[in-house]
Amino acid sequence: MQAISLDRVAALFDGIVDLRRRPDALQATRVPVAELPLYDEFTRFVATMPGGARLRLRSDTRTLELNLTQRRTLLNDVPRPAFFDLCVDGKRLQRAAAIGGALVDVNTGKSSGDVRAHISFADLPAGNKHIELWLPQFASVYLTGLAIDDAATLRPWPDVRQRIVFHGSSITHCAEAAGPSDAWPAVAARAANVRHLNLGWAGSCLLSGMAARIIRDQPANAIVLKLGINVSDSGLLKERTFADSANAMIAIIREKHPRVPLALVSPIYSSAREHHSAGGGMTLTQMRTTLSSIADTWQRMGDVNIHYLSGLELFSAADAADLPDDLHPNAAGYIRMGERFFEKMLAPSKLLALPR
Repeated sequence: MQAISLDRVAALFDGIVDLRRRPDALQATRVPVAELPLYDEFTRFVATMPGGARLRLRSDTRTLELNLTQRRTLLNDVPRPAFFDLCVDGKRLQRAAAIGGALVDVNTGKSSGDVRAHISFADLPAGNKHIELWLPQFASVYLTGLAIDDAATLRPWPDVRQRIVFHGSSITHCAEAAGPSDAWPAVAARAANVRHLNLGWAGSCLLSGMAARIIRDQPANAIVLKLGINVSDSGLLKERTFADSANAMIAIIREKHPRVPLALVSPIYSSAREHHSAGGGMTLTQMRTTLSSIADTWQRMGDVNIHYLSGLELFSAADAADLPDDLHPNAAGYIRMGERFFEKMLAPSKLLALPR
């Protein structure tokens, strides 16, 4: 096997904000590396999980091997494999988990096990092909090595399609998806034949100016803000501050994307939160009303490219069987959300439809 230098590997990444570079490792991040100290510890952790990040290359190799360090999390207090998805010429060919890696308890921050891990994909189709390798959405990963067959060639495969930027909570991060390419933003983007950046930060979608700045500074042909659930349970934002924060996010994003189609998406269904206010905060019903009103206000002010979509159109009470913890959809639920988002917002003639 021939080892590919990390400088060459760096050119293969897509679906990221930045790369954290160490002498012997690369980490895909979904925040600017220089600004990591400005975020709280938990946000730093989830934003350095490579949800939606992928390596894109053209090669005639029959084998692809990765060495890495990996810290995967417990999911609902249960250890679960962190899958990599290998796609060849637009079709998922293999889904596999790395061998090795440490396990992190997000409640205590303690880890156990050796962080070193390895994964190999063999029996790839012969000849030149387009390869897209999706990194796991709920593990922190440093790539320490990539190798291909001795006589094989490798070139970057830049994605020149239209780009959608998604921002949201764990319900956009999609740890519960069956694999990284089955997160609902990935499902919707694939159906629309566009590229995407997933800024779903589990537990950390706080309607923050920091998140708005990142979105503002990213190339984007459409933007999706799925807001609300992370400021619900603890009552982090009341009605006035919720509306002010949402408007501030839009205003910051509009500094560099004044006419890009932007969708405000309210929370999906959650029976315990529909009409219950935690910590004096807002119910999900109130959030939906407020976000709809915000979109209407911006449109009346002349911004006709802001649109509202109720989260209930993506996942409603009729889907509750696929909401096992009354908060996060299961794998089937995320697939359905992605399909519905495409149908309602990205399909031809819809509000966020982009040229293919």
